[in-house]
Amino acid sequence: MINIYSHNFIKNISRIILLLILTTHTAYSRDLSIDRKQLETMPVDIKADKLLQDNKNNLYIAEGNAELHQGTRTLTADYIEFNLDTQLAKAKGNVKLQQGGDIIQCEAFEINFDTQVGEAHNANIFLKQENYHIKGKQIEKISENKYKVLNGTITTCDGSNPVWSIEAKKMNLTVEGYAHLKNSFFKIKGLPVLYVPYFIFPVKNKRATGLLIPEYGTSSSDGYEFNNSLFWAISENSDATYWLDYATKKGTGNGLEYRIRFKENSWAKLYGYYINEDNKYFDEEYSETKDRSHKRIYLNFAGEHYFTNDLYLKANANYISDREFYGDYNEQVRRSLKKYNKSSLRSKDFDESFLFLNKNWDTYNLIFNIDVYKNLLSSDDDTTLLSSDEDTTLHRLPQLLFSSMRQELVDTPLFYQIDASYDNLWRESGLKGHRITVFPKISLPKNFNGWLKFNPEIGFKGISYLDLNNNRNFDKEGIFPSIKAELSTNFIKIFNFENKNIKKIKHTIEPGLLYEYQLENDQEEIPHFDTSNFDIQDRFYKRNVLSYYVKNRFTALYTDMTNTLAEKEIGYIMLGQSVNFSEPKGGLYYKEDKIYYKGDPDEDFSDIFGEVRLSLLTALYFKSKAVYDPYNNNLRYYSALLNWRNNTKEYLKLEYQYAINSYETVDIQGKLKIYKPLYVFFDARYDMLENDDMDTEFGIDLEFGCWGTRISIENSSGSSGRKSDTSVHFFLYLIGLGMNTQYLNRN
Repeated sequence: MINIYSHNFIKNISRIILLLILTTHTAYSRDLSIDRKQLETMPVDIKADKLLQDNKNNLYIAEGNAELHQGTRTLTADYIEFNLDTQLAKAKGNVKLQQGGDIIQCEAFEINFDTQVGEAHNANIFLKQENYHIKGKQIEKISENKYKVLNGTITTCDGSNPVWSIEAKKMNLTVEGYAHLKNSFFKIKGLPVLYVPYFIFPVKNKRATGLLIPEYGTSSSDGYEFNNSLFWAISENSDATYWLDYATKKGTGNGLEYRIRFKENSWAKLYGYYINEDNKYFDEEYSETKDRSHKRIYLNFAGEHYFTNDLYLKANANYISDREFYGDYNEQVRRSLKKYNKSSLRSKDFDESFLFLNKNWDTYNLIFNIDVYKNLLSSDDDTTLLSSDEDTTLHRLPQLLFSSMRQELVDTPLFYQIDASYDNLWRESGLKGHRITVFPKISLPKNFNGWLKFNPEIGFKGISYLDLNNNRNFDKEGIFPSIKAELSTNFIKIFNFENKNIKKIKHTIEPGLLYEYQLENDQEEIPHFDTSNFDIQDRFYKRNVLSYYVKNRFTALYTDMTNTLAEKEIGYIMLGQSVNFSEPKGGLYYKEDKIYYKGDPDEDFSDIFGEVRLSLLTALYFKSKAVYDPYNNNLRYYSALLNWRNNTKEYLKLEYQYAINSYETVDIQGKLKIYKPLYVFFDARYDMLENDDMDTEFGIDLEFGCWGTRISIENSSGSSGRKSDTSVHFFLYLIGLGMNTQYLNRN
């Protein structure tokens, strides 16, 4: 074996693999460029049945089972010749170059490593990560970044007879540019189905501008649908997507989203959608037009910027042309706002736009907030909110919130905490003005021998109103004392396990008593602003109540996938109830779910409330909440969520929600594998109170190695004066050729 020091021997050969990456836009692929200086420092080992060295011409010749190794790269051939002076490398006979799973095989190649010009004959290239198979009778490297392929094919399918491929008489490729194909055929199982005299697509390791494969469908309301989109890679830190949606009955819709990232935690995006609905469609589709018009518009701006780790700005602003837009165009909205599902968009009562500035210190926090709300309820949905054409929706323009963590009060056993706020409460019609609230609290936490904790707290809520636009003689100030005291203890038991994954389980039982007293004072003359958008700071409800609770918490010490010990909660059970010493007024027994007191004043005990969380398996999670009325012996509120997700693409979500005399719904979502290429997906909601199906969608995904198809059937229930609609959509994708991964990964 002879060792030689080569400047770029293997590097330049392997660039045939690394730079012939033919990708249409899938969004982001790897950067496969190789550091030349790093390669120059790697030793080269050559061995063969016969190894010759021509010192006069500085030439190395390896014949018979010739092998060349450098790092992770291996070149084998019947014959390898390398000239150190001219940097000319030749290999022929069963030539094979491997690197990290990428492979090039050919009859022969010749390349000059100084000029980086050369060619390979009858070459087959396989790129493992993208699963690209590229063949060419002749692949010529005509400059550092340009290639010419004669009589070539490209596909992402395995096997000698791929499901799909593109064959071209001539391909001109520019790395980090585009591929220009002349006289090309799109083939299925080797049979030509489409001739394209000239075809262009990106050849880039990074994001690439290009058309995405369109989606086809038919709808009972909209007619035949054709949805197309274009991705535009503007720069390294910005891009955009344009959507063109055409429906034969409805018309043409246009969507555009622009995205930019300034640094890791600073970004912004702007999304808009516009459609001018056809006159006939508009007249036939809506039994009640409400505040719709032919021209439907949606705009959204969102972003955040971190000035420092403890000072950041967030913003989200929406504009919609009418209250029914979210119900009629939820798919178009969800292209940008992926946190919403269809039902949550349709059920929104208010549309919020905000500007949020937050500053944190070690023990204090300051928030500057501007909140603007658009009421999405029409007059027949809630007459108290829109009893006339006047807009009574309340906004905060602006709001300041200051709060502190609980901390020691100057060399005393006492602790203090303070919350304060300023609100400019404004609306077009109705009561408006300024409000200042201050809520200082003093507490004396005690810990008796480590097992009994007692924390009494006294506070004074102060409120003051300024510049009210109402001539009524309001009492514009008020002070509302409050007392809170909590007594609790812990009982802990640890169980040891001789298990491969779980080492220990800790069971903690925490019983406690909580007493709350809130002096109501006379609030009849205190201004009462609209509480519909969660503005309840100007109502301090009377409370004189003692609550008990028992919490059971289970945590496991286990070995995670990195073989390190970690702790997580695997179970939580809580049960509680309150005893009223005086009739409550307007308070919440179960604040999170807005269960209001509606019982007899003589009934001193509140509802029994409970919560359960279980996460025994990594893939399975269960959560449930319940509120039970012991006097009327009925369940006032109940919710349950079961969520399962495995390490592949399968998941299942079951959710049940019930509130007495209000609603009862079941929601099931999932994607399950029937057998290897076939998946079924579904999303269905059922109103058990009305015995009616709500929005439903189901379909199949056929996912093969290099191609797939998605077929879905969707039924949208009629609402807000719109007829129900049934639609069928079809989406065919070829891996590596215009595949819209954002669409595929939506569920």
